[in-house]
Amino acid sequence: MSSDKLDALIERIASEHGIVLSQDDPVLMMHTLNEVLLEQNEKAHAELLSNYQAILEENFNRWCEYSTKKSNAIISASMSNAQLTRDQFLESCIQLIDDKIKSGVDQETYDLVRISRQAAIINLLASTLLLASVVTIFLILL
Repeated sequence: MSSDKLDALIERIASEHGIVLSQDDPVLMMHTLNEVLLEQNEKAHAELLSNYQAILEENFNRWCEYSTKKSNAIISASMSNAQLTRDQFLESCIQLIDDKIKSGVDQETYDLVRISRQAAIINLLASTLLLASVVTIFLILL
């Protein structure tokens, strides 16, 4: 402890308690010892906090990796499911069109072409909506 701080402490004790201490008083030794212990305690707490922060960062990084993998798996499954549904729908529409063309009914063929066009537009809109939702989910999980 510096001499200025020690002198300030001696003056404070004298003014508050009416007791004059000398530089070699054992009470001042205890004060110095307490300051040393507080400094050591502060260093130990800083180290503990640093270790805790490192553990938190490591756990956060693991969680990010896990959630990214999980979200990618969900997105992939959604995309493949949507693709399968779209392919099945298109196949059924194509089959219906082929059946109508073979029957030779012009008006019904025209109606099927219109329905197929609408189905294709709806499918395109559904695919766009699915893509937007997948991107939204991905961005939320990041």
